[in-house]
Parts: sequence; C-alpha cells; structure tokens
Amino acid sequence: MHFDSESTPGFAIGRVAYLMRTRMAAVLKQADWPFTPEETQALVTLADVGEPLSMSDLAAKMVRDPTTVKRQLDRLVERKFIERSVSPKDARIVMVGLTARGEQQLQTVLPLLDELRKSALQGITKTQVAEIQKVLQKMQSNLANHALKDHALKD
Repeated sequence: MHFDSESTPGFAIGRVAYLMRTRMAAVLKQADWPFTPEETQALVTLADVGEPLSMSDLAAKMVRDPTTVKRQLDRLVERKFIERSVSPKDARIVMVGLTARGEQQLQTVLPLLDELRKSALQGITKTQVAEIQKVLQKMQSNLANHALKDHALKD
C-alpha cells in the first residue's frame, strides 16, 4: 500500500498548524510579547468567552490537556494577566479569568495577530473560509467521537 502524505488532510493541517504557530511566535517575539502562542491562545479564549471558566472548560475549549493548560496559566497568573478563583458553585473547582491588565495588554497584540490571520487567508474567499471552518469542525467532532470509541473499547 502506498501512502501519499501530500493528499492527506491530516498532514496538510499539521503543516499549516506548524507554520501558523511559528509565524505567531515570531510576531509575538517581535512585539516583545512575553508569552508563547499557546499562552496567548488561553488569553484569547478567555477574552472570547468574556467570563471566567473552570480549568477543565478552558482546556476543552482549547483542545488541550488540562495539565498542560495549568502549566501555561501559571506564567499568566504570575504576570497578573489572569487570576484564579474558587467557583461559587463548587469550592473544588478552580476558575480562571482575565484581569483588567490581561484584557488591556491583550488588546495591544490582537491587531498583530489579526494581520497574521489576514496574511494566512490571503486569496481565500469568505465562502471558502466558512467551508474550511465547517470541515475542520466536523473533523474535530469525528476525532473526538473516535477517541470516545477507543476509550469505550478499553473499558
């Protein structure tokens, strides 16, 4: 059996993700931004939601391992860009939310990231972008369901 990585969506997605991450890291570094793309993603996700999230909800939204997200948040807490608090509904749940400082500082870097996004989407129509989003969301859902099936088989 011959495997053609050039015609496989997973490989193409991986290459695009790698290029986006490295370009984002370069843009952030040039702006003297103190955080990694992943830490910045946590800030952007919290800003998008507009309210504190539990650590597990934030990790799920970012499609990341909760332990990894916790480590990323440590630097953001240290720099006072986010704060941790106890959930008013359950004292065992740690909530994380943007601070006013985090929101303000994030606004300084968002235009730079928007320019990178525009550059990446150059020559791609809004209709194509919508279709890409739809396809990627379906793939994400399929893969999440596949992982659940794998987990069920192990039990």
